Amino acid sequence: MAGWKTLDGPLGAQMDQVDSSAVFQMGATARARYIDSSSAVAYHGEFIYQKGVASCAAGKWVALNYDNDTVALLPDAHRGPVALAVAATVADTYGWFQRSGKGLGLLAASVADNAALHCSGTAGQAGAAASGLTEIMGARAAAASGSSAANTEVEIQYPVCTSVEPA
Repeated sequence: MAGWKTLDGPLGAQMDQVDSSAVFQMGATARARYIDSSSAVAYHGEFIYQKGVASCAAGKWVALNYDNDTVALLPDAHRGPVALAVAATVADTYGWFQRSGKGLGLLAASVADNAALHCSGTAGQAGAAASGLTEIMGARAAAASGSSAANTEVEIQYPVCTSVEPA
């Protein structure tokens, strides 16, 4: 049976569940893995429970705001912690956001496998080109993206956006 299996964290936590009201403590963390249809572990990691944002879809990159436990679609030139949306956690809903492990992230077209990732000019999307000179430290493509932007395998380890010097 394919789906997320919570390894530790709040009882009843489902990584791809979207809640209309907060059912877990804001900032709660959980570890989980995704079992595919062949019973293999496809994705895994650590997740944080936060309030969603308008236009948030599964795979979108978000900027974490620990001051008020909310997220924003990752803007170009962001500075600070980053995570991946696991589900369509839109405004006035709550859900889990991945901050470590292997998962799916929205990548711009033509990102190479193993490429370092950067904020892009499209909110919620990462790319290989540093349009705003902001690298997502602790994130890399785990597969090549196709000819158009799409959710692609990525590996993240508590990613943080920081300035990079131009070459």
